[in-house]
Order: sequence, then structure tokens, then C-alpha cells
Amino acid sequence: MASKNVLDDIELRSESVQEVLSTPPVWIVRYGISIIFALLIVFVIGCWFIKYPDVIAAKAVITSNYPPEKLESKVNSRIVKLCVPNSSKVKRETVIAILESTANFEDVLKLDKIVTAIPSDYQAFYFPFKEMNNLQLGDVQSAFSQFHKAYIENELNQKLHPYSEEINVGKSSQTENSIRLSSLYEQQKLEKIKLNLSDIQYKRSLQLYEKGVISKYDLDLQKGNNLQAKQSYDQTNSAISQQKEAINQARKQVVASEISQEKADVTNLSSLFQALDELKKSIHVWKQNYLFVATYDGTFRFQNSWKENQLIKTGDLFATILPENQGEYLGNLKVPLQNSGKIQINQKVLIKLDNFPYQEYGMLEGRVQSMSTITDKDGNYFIEVAMSKGLKTTYDKDIKFDKELTGSADIITEEMRLIERVFYQFRKLVQR
Repeated sequence: MASKNVLDDIELRSESVQEVLSTPPVWIVRYGISIIFALLIVFVIGCWFIKYPDVIAAKAVITSNYPPEKLESKVNSRIVKLCVPNSSKVKRETVIAILESTANFEDVLKLDKIVTAIPSDYQAFYFPFKEMNNLQLGDVQSAFSQFHKAYIENELNQKLHPYSEEINVGKSSQTENSIRLSSLYEQQKLEKIKLNLSDIQYKRSLQLYEKGVISKYDLDLQKGNNLQAKQSYDQTNSAISQQKEAINQARKQVVASEISQEKADVTNLSSLFQALDELKKSIHVWKQNYLFVATYDGTFRFQNSWKENQLIKTGDLFATILPENQGEYLGNLKVPLQNSGKIQINQKVLIKLDNFPYQEYGMLEGRVQSMSTITDKDGNYFIEVAMSKGLKTTYDKDIKFDKELTGSADIITEEMRLIERVFYQFRKLVQR
């Protein structure tokens, strides 16, 4: 009986609760809708004003206008001499170390010094071959022998002038024939006078013969004298023509000999300078293979505990030279194809260095300076970043550029409103 009373009481209370729930107060409904609508308005306004950019990740390498130079061995050899202590400051063209070769390095360097001093614009120069006796030049010997041969041939050509005799003979013949021609011109004048007189005399004799004053014999005699005078005049003219031809031939001989001499001079001098260039190239190749030389002022450091007489293999990194003047710093980025269309010039770039934790040191800042127009074989674009603050991080710390700096970069693209992003995502879902 008691249980029945409890159940009846519960049912009465449930009906009361249901009555309250089914008829909520009007003010709750009215204010609740207003609050929800207000929150929605605030959310939309917030989505309009809130902006944030996309971030495109890339691999980064920091370099400079004068990046550290890596000296790698180009041959398998043995270290003959270490010329400079490790971590020393060196000047440009300083020889740091010498490797073993078939040549005596002192002989090659001596030859290189003499060859370098030869001015390239001289038509002739002196080379001290007497000081070059018994040189051990190894790989350079062949080029040196060719240079020696070309030098001797050019020197003999300059001293002997093989075409000078022909030139002198031709000029002498030209002079003699000119003198003879002058004499023939004088003789021609005399012969012309004789011929004119003979013509006049013959005409007179012909008139006298027609009048019967002189005999046929006298007329024939005068006619023979006239023909003889004409023949002498013609012979003189023929001699003049022959003399002119002789002068012309002598002139041609002189010109041809001068041209031949000029060709010989040019050919020998050209062969000499070509042999000199080949010798310089041979010395340069030898120096590249067997010498470690600083290409600019800086500090060099061994990449290993190298010692004299130690073997070194092709491709082994011998040392690194850090330039004194490193110029401007640049960031080189490799960006994948995806989202690369958002990248624009002058966009901000944040670089986190692998060697320096960004939580402790901060990040480097830069700006996109240029971008390649095509991708590489791996499908990446190359982007060059100008380091606007150098190597000073966002935590105001200076990073020392004494090694290669690598890291990851974030390219900050153009900012977009939150409502636009929601709209693009909604449109993407609808299109699916």
C-alpha cells in the first residue's frame, strides 16, 4: 500500500515537471534567441576582421657573396709539404699545401713566375732558357718543349728574315731597270728626231727624183736610210716596253716577298703565343691538381688532422677558407611545386637554423628577392632571399658565419580573412 502511494506521488510530480517544460517562460525564449543571434553576429564580424597568412615551408641554405671555399683534392697523392699552420690567416694566391707529383714543385713555380711576368701585348720578348736547364717539370714538360721550339723558330725568323734577300734583289732590280728606262726614254727622243729628219729627207729626194734631178739609186739609198731610222725608233719603243715589264715584275717580286715575310712573322709569332698559352694552361692544371691555393684573403682550417707524407684521395676535403669580407648574405630556398603560386617578391621569410635552436637563438628574417621560372629535376623552385638584417636573429643575437648554415624556412604569404577561408572550405565541400 505504501509502494502504491509513492508511485502516485512520482506521477504527480512528473506531470508538474512536464507542464513546466512544455510551457517555458516567454522571456527565456526571447532573450535566448537574441543572445544566440548576437553571438553569431560577433562571430561573423570576428571572421571578417581576423586575418592570418598561409605559410609555405622550404629548405634553406645561407650563403654570402663570398662563401667559404672548400679545397678538395683532385688527385690521389701524398702531402709533400704543409706551407701554412692550421687556422692561419692567408692572403690571396697563398700556397697552403703541396702534393707529390712527377715534377719538382719548385721548378714548376719558378717557371710559373717567369711565364706570368711575360706581357701579352709584346710582339717579341726574351725568355731566359739558360736559367731553365735541367728542370724537372713532369706533366708540364711537353707544353714547355713545344713553347721552346716555337720560341726558337720565331727567334730565327726575326734574326734571319729568310725573305729579306729576295726583297733586296727585287728592289735592286727595280732600281736598275728604272735607270735603264730613263736612258731609253732619252734615246727614244733622239730616235724620234732622227726619224723625223729622215722622213723629211726622203720626201725631198722623192720630189727631186720626180723632177729628174737625182737617180733611182740615190732615191733608193735615201729610202733605205729612212727605213733604218724607223726600225731604230721601233726597237727603242720595244726596249722601253720590255723595261717597263721588267720593272713591273721586280715590283711584284718585292711585294710577294714582303707578304711572305709578313706571313712568316705572323705565323711564327702566333705559334709562339699559342704555345705560351698552352704552357700557361698546363701550369694552371698542374697547380689545380697538386697545389692547395687560397683564392681570396681569409682564414683557412683543416677538415682533418692532415700531416706531411699523409695520403690524400680524390674528392677528400682538405681545408676550408673563410673569407675576411663575406659581403651580403643570401638565403637559397628550395620550394616544392605545391602552393608555390602564392609566393611573391618581397614576401617575408623566417628561417630556423639547424645548428642553432630557434627557441634559444631565434630566427633569421629575410625577403623574397627572386624566384626561378621553371622547376629543377626534382620539381622544386629556386628562390633567392635577401637577408634584410644580415645574420641577426629575431632574439637580437648575431650568428657567426664560420660554417655552412642550413635550416628550414617559412615563407609568409599574403594574409586572408578567416571568413574567406571558411567560404573557400564550404565551396570545396559543395563542389565535391
